[in-house]
Amino acid sequence: MLFGFIIQQDLSISLTIAGSMMGVIIIAALIGTFVPIILNKRGIDPAIATGPFITTANDIFGIFLFFFMAKVFLGF
Repeated sequence: MLFGFIIQQDLSISLTIAGSMMGVIIIAALIGTFVPIILNKRGIDPAIATGPFITTANDIFGIFLFFFMAKVFLGF
């Protein structure tokens, strides 16, 4: 966050990047916690199905969250 502020002299870019990173970490933790529990309750082995699903879901949510934060903070 500090590096982006020093280079661009614009706090909104730094807030966009920092906020989206924190949001992605929180979303990844929630998905990584609840998807195996849900799969286990449905009778699916979480060790097999969790890896690809969680990785794909984290990437998709991360991109959407970053674009949303860029729209809010930067006005795109």
